[in-house]
Amino acid sequence: MLDLPLTGVKGIGPKRAELFGQLGVFTVRDLLYRLPRDYLDYSKVTPISQLINAQSAAVQVRICGAARYYRTKGMTILSMSAQDETGKVTLKWFNQPYRSAQIKTGEIVYACGRVIRKNGVSLINPSISQGLPGIVPVYSTVQGVNQRAWRDSIMAALEQAWDRIPEPLPRTLLDRYSLVPLALALRHAHFPFSREALGLARKRLDFENTLLYFIILELQKAERLRQNGFSFDTSGVLERFLPKLGFAPTAAQLRVIGEIAEDMRRNTPMNRLLQGDVGSGKTAVAMYALCVAAANGKQGALLAPTEILAEQHFQNFRDIFGDAVALLKGSMKKAERDSALAKIADGSALFIVGTHALLSSDVRFCDLGCIVTDEQHRFGVRQRAAMLEKGVRPDMLVMSATPIPRTLALILYGDLDISVIDELPPGRMPVKTSVIPEHKRADMYRYIEKQAKEGVQSYIVCPVIEESESIDCPSVDALYAELKKTLPDIRLAKLHGRMKETEKEKVMRAFRAGELDALVTTTVIEVGVHVPNACIMAIEGAERFGLSQLHQLRGRVGRSAKQAYCFLLYGSQGEQENERMLAMTKTTDGFEIAQKDLELRGPGDFIGTRQHGDDSAGLMYGAMDVRLLEQAAAAAKELLDASGEESARLIELATERYGGMFGDIAMN
Repeated sequence: MLDLPLTGVKGIGPKRAELFGQLGVFTVRDLLYRLPRDYLDYSKVTPISQLINAQSAAVQVRICGAARYYRTKGMTILSMSAQDETGKVTLKWFNQPYRSAQIKTGEIVYACGRVIRKNGVSLINPSISQGLPGIVPVYSTVQGVNQRAWRDSIMAALEQAWDRIPEPLPRTLLDRYSLVPLALALRHAHFPFSREALGLARKRLDFENTLLYFIILELQKAERLRQNGFSFDTSGVLERFLPKLGFAPTAAQLRVIGEIAEDMRRNTPMNRLLQGDVGSGKTAVAMYALCVAAANGKQGALLAPTEILAEQHFQNFRDIFGDAVALLKGSMKKAERDSALAKIADGSALFIVGTHALLSSDVRFCDLGCIVTDEQHRFGVRQRAAMLEKGVRPDMLVMSATPIPRTLALILYGDLDISVIDELPPGRMPVKTSVIPEHKRADMYRYIEKQAKEGVQSYIVCPVIEESESIDCPSVDALYAELKKTLPDIRLAKLHGRMKETEKEKVMRAFRAGELDALVTTTVIEVGVHVPNACIMAIEGAERFGLSQLHQLRGRVGRSAKQAYCFLLYGSQGEQENERMLAMTKTTDGFEIAQKDLELRGPGDFIGTRQHGDDSAGLMYGAMDVRLLEQAAAAAKELLDASGEESARLIELATERYGGMFGDIAMN
């Protein structure tokens, strides 16, 4: 039943099946495992006076005003006023004029939607009903398949497949870890009748998905240990390398260099994760690994997530190694690209720096011996596997400035050895972090203006590029326009991901050269940009970022001996938001921040499958108990050690679901 095409489900015809196909949903199994991306809890009424900005809520109100229409930015907006005993609220719909015929003045209804507290209280695009909807699933959509179509299709599939959903997990595991059967888990994951039912469903599905992933991880590690790689000669490399750095490495850097050297001397391919806080000197350590490869006549490649960062690495490498360095990025002109490809293919380039462009099929290495990926969370495991295929069992070093608590790292990266640089270079002062209340916002910007006159540069980060009526948060465009008026004397520019690469590079070059005082930007500057004179980081809408991401952004400043500052501005006043912001002010230790993020939000998707859309099974979706990860990892090892029919069946299922992320894996 689960392998049936979607057209076998009642209500799904060829046209809707084609639309679902655009989301990678082709079978009943795909449909049932495409779990909601979010849930709206409309199981209880919230008084208007207690509505929290930016959160979703259900209110019971009486309609007390006639419908009003107005147009703005190409949209038709319908609004109606309503109230309960505690206050008034405006119900507001975008491009839904038909709503006015569904509601009558004086009628008492339940309205459910997103709260915006701006010039009063509004509910955005609320649903209207005569009873509380309960917990409502929210799916990723494509044009032509709205939320109702998703829910109707999944309900029909569940009804048809209910008694024909096979249970893949052994009864012993279900009993040992108190897991509900798969059919029940799928039912309550899509249509939970309570938060408790949803929790049990997610626990069951998360366990299954992580178990299968860890099975693949164990098989991958076993396969790697069976392979023969190149045994590098490291003698004399460190002595020749250190003078080129221009600074004395820390004890932590030297310790990790020793671990990498030991790996590279072995005849099994290195597969190491290098963790280090922002500014700890990971790139210098990675440079050593590439030098070892070059000293043995082999090429080394550094894969960077953005063109700005790739360009920065290229300049640093070229200053040391000259013409032996090549750069490859997507925005290159054909002649420039062809020249780089030729140097890579004939081996005259021993150090290759590039973006995702290095993954292209026309990139052929002469003899690739070592690969470094910078900011591993920006690359999925399949992309790293594709890069490995460019050489003959090359060594792999993956770097991350997103700290992960060590226990969690050992579980999630079980196929990698782990090194940690836990020491910052001497002379660095901790960044002073403050939460700025709304009434002090203008004072903060006057301080930024004053600092600009003294030559100090600032980043000002916003969560979104454009302003939206339905999303109440600061945008790059709106804030840039505001600051151009209120701070006319500072040299200001904006930077975001929709700009052309040439425009972004022009802005960043000007900022690095000190020709700009401040950048109004998105998180495009989160990774790797090194501007020592930038000493202020102001983050608008800070509640929209995770703690680890806030820490990453904060790491863009404090790159010199000058005192640096991070200012957090946020609109939500929820208890957890206050706790998160307070955590940022108490410590600058990235691993401590990550631990707090883990406690508040769960592990999230550390594995990287979503970097290429592999979220059909809902792997590691949302918050998850670390204990569950530990149990799934232990169960995977136990099943593989035991072998037998149950193990074979789960290996087959794991390979079907996640094996392709790593390339071919030998199963014997």
